[in-house]
Amino acid sequence: MKKIFLICLTLFTSLLAFTACHSEAMESVSSAKGDLNLSSMKAEVNTNVDTVYVGSRAESTVDVSNFLVTIYDAQSQKVEQWNYNAMPEIVSLAVGTYSIVVTSAETPSNGFDTPYYKGTATCEIKENEVVDVPVITCKLANMLFSVEYDEEFQGKMGEDVVTTITVGENSLEIPYSETRSAYLIAPEGETTSMIVTLKGTIDGESIDYSERFESVKIGVHNIIKYKFAPVSDGSAGDGTLGVSIVVDSSMIGSDEVVGTDPGKEPGIDDFPEEGGEEPGDGSENENSPTIVGSNFNGNSFDISNDVLEVSVNTDAENPIPLQVALSAPNGIAHVYVTIDSETLTEDLLSGVGLATSFDLAEPGALEAGLNGLGFPTSDAVVGKIEIPFDITNFTPLLGLYGAANHNFVIRLVDLKGLEITETLKIKSVE
Repeated sequence: MKKIFLICLTLFTSLLAFTACHSEAMESVSSAKGDLNLSSMKAEVNTNVDTVYVGSRAESTVDVSNFLVTIYDAQSQKVEQWNYNAMPEIVSLAVGTYSIVVTSAETPSNGFDTPYYKGTATCEIKENEVVDVPVITCKLANMLFSVEYDEEFQGKMGEDVVTTITVGENSLEIPYSETRSAYLIAPEGETTSMIVTLKGTIDGESIDYSERFESVKIGVHNIIKYKFAPVSDGSAGDGTLGVSIVVDSSMIGSDEVVGTDPGKEPGIDDFPEEGGEEPGDGSENENSPTIVGSNFNGNSFDISNDVLEVSVNTDAENPIPLQVALSAPNGIAHVYVTIDSETLTEDLLSGVGLATSFDLAEPGALEAGLNGLGFPTSDAVVGKIEIPFDITNFTPLLGLYGAANHNFVIRLVDLKGLEITETLKIKSVE
């Protein structure tokens, strides 16, 4: 027994000695420090966002004196922070890897004339050494937009015309009279998607149209340009032309047509040809596709103008009937749908087998999810004369995250290339 006691005592004593030595070693490691030479750091900014080239501080038109300089450790924890004009020449830091981040503000914001610049450098602090900070390049880190209208477009615009740009959960309204640059908080990555919505009175017609754009670049100047362009209605003689809005955006490098054909008012030819149409020659117009609000809680509705209110407390067992009738006498080729919602995000929609954009005629991997919600797809769409766009089973989802606005942009294209676009506007209310 005595022998066992002595063995235990010896082990205990050794353990204490090891712990003490280990503690001393850890203390030695944790106390090891080096110096970061901040006086060597230069923050450079150039506003040439098209090339995203950063020149010298002397050449820059941006005042960096109030930029924030923040030091983060390897665990992304903030260690120190100063204004650029008030930072020390030398700062002592524990041995390790650090990120030095220079920003024009604490956080980016949505608004006008609110650019957000950011630059980062990484430094390795070694014991008893002085490490210089390299030149830090500050680039535009949010999204820059402006909207332009050609002369003819300006002459036909009402004072209520507004372009809304939406990127993820961030959006900004740009009135037609706004000349300042607009900035939006950018997600991570080099490109993202966005939705452009045009609303207001154009040439006496009420316009409400949304278009989704992919591969929108971050850190460059994205210009949205509107103009008028004559578009054939598909008639054999091309005698009747409607109004189309063309978005020429540098972000995608090509023209995208935001199609809207308000139709022909009685007695008015938007783009008349010599002599106009031959009497009785309107067969092709009669075969144009239509999108009609057929049923909202038992009543028809005007899809072009009505905003349908749906309670956030809608019971999944007793959803509100909501159907739109899609008709194409020439046969349906495509039904493109874009969901522009304040709460129904891409992640939320993917959870029910959907996406923010899809084609009922060619649903791909979304077919099962669409069918599960009662949408016709593929052969039940292509070539059909009429199909329902029924979101009755969808209405309980609209209010899951409270009051919000939801737009379902429906673009119907028939087998002869004739098309129509309408926006189903829904507001979930308390």
